[in-house]
Amino acid sequence: MEPSRPRMHPAGIPPSSVQSVLYGITAVRMEGSQIAEVMMGMIDPGLQHWDLRPAPTRLVEVVDRLVEGDTVVTLFSTERGTLQMGSEVKVDVLSEGTETLAAAEDQPGRRLTDLPRF
Repeated sequence: MEPSRPRMHPAGIPPSSVQSVLYGITAVRMEGSQIAEVMMGMIDPGLQHWDLRPAPTRLVEVVDRLVEGDTVVTLFSTERGTLQMGSEVKVDVLSEGTETLAAAEDQPGRRLTDLPRF
């Protein structure tokens, strides 16, 4: 995996001092315009390998991880075939009260909806 900032946590904290678990999202499954499920795995704190390979994960499970204080980030493929860390993911609540996911930073081409579909 290729971090966007060498060996740094998305919040700028060195991985050795981070207590939460780091998860990465590599793909999304949409139902209409909403995210229903993601491919999510647990990432080694040094960003070198997967501790738990990505698997289909329901939206409610991702929300639970975030509520429990874990960090979830987007991961995008590079031209070299490696993964580059994108924005942190946060819980967003739609006007009708439905929970969904959103990127903490809105970067064109690096949104959750820009990830591959499965």
